Amino acid sequence: MEKRADKVHFKMFKAGKFWLVSGIALTVLGSTAVLNTNVHADEISSTQVSANVGDSNRAVTPQTTNAVDDAQAAVNQDQDDIAKNQADTANEQNHHDELAEQTAGKQQDVDNAQKAADTTNDQVKNDQQTADDLKPDEYTDAQNAAKDAQQNADQALNDVDQATANKNQAQHDADQAQKDADQAAKDRDAAAKAKADAQNKAYAAKDKVNNTDKTIRVHHDGKELKPGTITTGTEINSEADLPTHLVKPSDADKYNSYNKQIAAGATLDSYWEYVGANDTSEKIKNGILTPQQQLEAAQYALTLINDFRRQHGLKPMKMSKFSLQMAQYDAEMRAKYRVASNNHSFAGSEDQGGVTQTEWNQSILKKIYPSFSGDLSKSYLLDDQDLGGVDANFAPTMLAMKVRILQNIQDMAFADMDWDNGHGMGFHTASLLRDYSGDLWFSLNITVPDSMDQSAMIFDIFGTYDNEIGKQLSKDFSSQPVSEMQSGYDTTETNPAYTQAVNDYQNALNQLNQATKAYQQANYNYNNAQSGVKAANDNLAKASQALKDAQAKLQVAQTKLADAKQALADAAAKYAHQLKAYQAALKTLKADQAKAAQLNQALADAKAALVDHQQALADSEAKIQQLKDQLKDLEAKLAQDEQALADAKNNADNGSSDNNSDNHDSDNNNSGDDADNNGSDDHSSDGNGSDSSHDSDNDSANNDSDGHHDADNGNSDENGSNNDSATNNNSGHQDADHSHNSDSNAGNNDANSNAAGDNQN
Repeated sequence: MEKRADKVHFKMFKAGKFWLVSGIALTVLGSTAVLNTNVHADEISSTQVSANVGDSNRAVTPQTTNAVDDAQAAVNQDQDDIAKNQADTANEQNHHDELAEQTAGKQQDVDNAQKAADTTNDQVKNDQQTADDLKPDEYTDAQNAAKDAQQNADQALNDVDQATANKNQAQHDADQAQKDADQAAKDRDAAAKAKADAQNKAYAAKDKVNNTDKTIRVHHDGKELKPGTITTGTEINSEADLPTHLVKPSDADKYNSYNKQIAAGATLDSYWEYVGANDTSEKIKNGILTPQQQLEAAQYALTLINDFRRQHGLKPMKMSKFSLQMAQYDAEMRAKYRVASNNHSFAGSEDQGGVTQTEWNQSILKKIYPSFSGDLSKSYLLDDQDLGGVDANFAPTMLAMKVRILQNIQDMAFADMDWDNGHGMGFHTASLLRDYSGDLWFSLNITVPDSMDQSAMIFDIFGTYDNEIGKQLSKDFSSQPVSEMQSGYDTTETNPAYTQAVNDYQNALNQLNQATKAYQQANYNYNNAQSGVKAANDNLAKASQALKDAQAKLQVAQTKLADAKQALADAAAKYAHQLKAYQAALKTLKADQAKAAQLNQALADAKAALVDHQQALADSEAKIQQLKDQLKDLEAKLAQDEQALADAKNNADNGSSDNNSDNHDSDNNNSGDDADNNGSDDHSSDGNGSDSSHDSDNDSANNDSDGHHDADNGNSDENGSNNDSATNNNSGHQDADHSHNSDSNAGNNDANSNAAGDNQN
């Protein structure tokens, strides 16, 4: 996209004592390039023919030779693929046979392992029966009873040890709980004091915020940049870049009129370009300035105008809140009577889309003096009006708005010769340099944007006549003076002390919040600590009782253990001989059980090996079947490629430019190759049991179900795209402060542009 901002002045009228001026608007033209490309390609259909190659004279072209070679290569590749498939199949069959033999061996291994395991398992059963027959039950019962008694005594002793440890831990926990409770009480008292201190600090910080001004006026020294040229504007990035002196551009004499500037390609960024890289000024919401912003804009405008007047030895204009109020009434009047943003609204401007003297007095004078009862059709003060304009989209901040004001006033001062008043000075310039014996009062108001986002920039200048109203106006004007800006600029900024006070107050609130939470936590901890003391003491009492109970159970278990040991000694003496035979039987049983475990594991390993070989055999069978299926596909492809080879050879034969055979007619109308399939077939081939005859016609393509084929060599036509576009930007000339006429038509291949800029009358 290309963006261009065209600069347009507002017209200037002189009616009696009235001076009128125009401002600046912006037209943004965009161009796009669109390329439409349509490509059409006809498909070429080919027919298959029999491979019947004769010895007749023929003209062989590189195309037909390549076709035959490609078809022969495809047949050769198919034959190679079939040979490789057959070799792979034979190899896999050999592998399959080896696997089948190995699998049979693994099955024999399983059978042998099963037999050995069964034999040993039967022996284990016999060993178990022998041991059971020799077992002395009375001795075994005594042995089991002694074992149980020993386990019970050991457990009782462990219980006493554990109960002792639990009681000691409970005592420690009770002591610690009491220490924690004492510390929690101290922490709660400290947190309560910290909370009270934080509350007092928060109260003090809040009082400081309430007693500190939110904003202060800050003065900044300006850089006093000079204007650029009509092609390259000086960048404005921050408030510090704004000039307070009106300096004549270096090329002002060359482009001292609107028409000359337009011819030179002036844009909105000529001389001064708003960039705003470090713009910290206030934002303008929806293009509507607040009263404070209106005041700030008026002060900047007055500073530039008075600097220009001083350069010419004239006394400065003045400004007051009263004159600013009159400009506000002017803006309200314009809205009431629907005065367009590019039309004037001074008293008696009805022939230019403005208001009458009566409407002006009713809208402004009566608001100033509601009790006024004079003739509203008469003029009671001198009022000049210069009119500028601004697009709200290009003035989003106060810095951007001040740049637009600077551009308007600079053009009034140095680019106004289209409005030559006959004395070598334009009307705009003369308005700024008006010499008046009395005081000249200045005001500026930037109106609410219209539906096209255009705002009028009203430069109102008031002077008073020597009459009652004039005297009262002079008194009211002087009662509320507003000074122009000093060198540099003043801004209303947030008071650092207020910001610090707010931050301190917020910190105090945060500390209070933390102190409150800390107290709540400390109080919670204290209550929990008290509960912990009670729970720990209860647990200590339970642990002490549990130790006593465990000690009593240990005494009983030790008595029973002594009795069981004596009973076992008596049984051992009674069954001494039988016990030897029983021990020998158990030894044999244990040895056979170990052997059985080894044989059972060997059986499991043999079965796993058999499963692996069976799976490998199945995989091999599947691979063989896959190779067989692949062979079918390869044989089918070979047949197809052989047919294609025959067709290619036949096409080469039919492509002869001078065929002396009786089967060809140069007119392609009758015998031999017949375009309409009305003649006889001149070629035939007998392959795979099929019979086909082929005719070719360069104008049509027919496929008949009886095996006759006509082929049409397709033609393709590619139609590219032709984009023709033009761009024409014309600036019209209207009797209005803003005049724009643009027509944009953009393309890729042809572009014609005529960009025009400002239009001023």
